[in-house]
Amino acid sequence: MKIITAAEMHEIDRITTEKYGIPSLTLMEKAGTAVAEFVLEHYPKAEEIGVICGKGNNGGDGFVAARKLYDSGKNVLVLLLADPKELKGDAAAMFQKLPVAAVCARNEKELEQESAMLVANADVLVDAIFGTGFRPPLTPFHTKACVLINGTRPVVSVDIPSGINADETEMKNIRKAIWAFSNG
Repeated sequence: MKIITAAEMHEIDRITTEKYGIPSLTLMEKAGTAVAEFVLEHYPKAEEIGVICGKGNNGGDGFVAARKLYDSGKNVLVLLLADPKELKGDAAAMFQKLPVAAVCARNEKELEQESAMLVANADVLVDAIFGTGFRPPLTPFHTKACVLINGTRPVVSVDIPSGINADETEMKNIRKAIWAFSNG
């Protein structure tokens, strides 16, 4: 297995889109679908799945996973750690396709709301907050979100556990995901 840097992953995505003509929305659809299939295969008895999404492309992958999990008959709860108006590009497009209403938390206080806690207490969590493009430090809000998922339930992280700098090894307040799923 070859380990690559965040910059190399970004370049692979760029080349895949530009040189091979695969639209970035297609890549996001494939990544989110693969995450959903992984969750279904490894946690078939999970009745409720919480998908916690950031506002970037990692969140977009999470929106796709949520849609696919919902389409498979699962009860899916989505927590967006942003105002939907902050979403751009592919992530915004995938958010529009969500078949369920997302709970939105824009600050630490909103993370304490009952609706946000319901998502965090699902049988299985999909961590789609940050991906390989994350650069530290975590804000207090995002630190609290990462701590929120540090429960006893399984966590499947999209690309890499949120809050980890893909090019470094130091982790603080980060969920040590049971599964980190990369489709690269």
